[in-house]
Amino acid sequence: MKDIVITALSSGLLTGILTWAAARRKTLAEAQTNELENVNRAVGYYREMLDDMAARYKDAIRELQQVKVQISSLEERIIKLAAENRALIDELKKYKQLNGKQNENR
Repeated sequence: MKDIVITALSSGLLTGILTWAAARRKTLAEAQTNELENVNRAVGYYREMLDDMAARYKDAIRELQQVKVQISSLEERIIKLAAENRALIDELKKYKQLNGKQNENR
């Protein structure tokens, strides 16, 4: 009878240890799988953010280049208008001089 109890207890103990070891391995494997899934989600999230930032950066660069072209165009126009303004001032001075001489002749 003692032998049966010892055999049953040792058999139950051995089965319990083996079950615990297998469950522990399974739990560790599931934990690692969950951790990897979480890391993959995080990497995907950050990848999307970086892609979005890269697209925004390209758009900003494109807009900046357009603004530079507009600024250059406006600078050229300012130079032309300044030259035209100087020419008009010179013409106005000539007109005033002529007008002044005509008034002296009267």
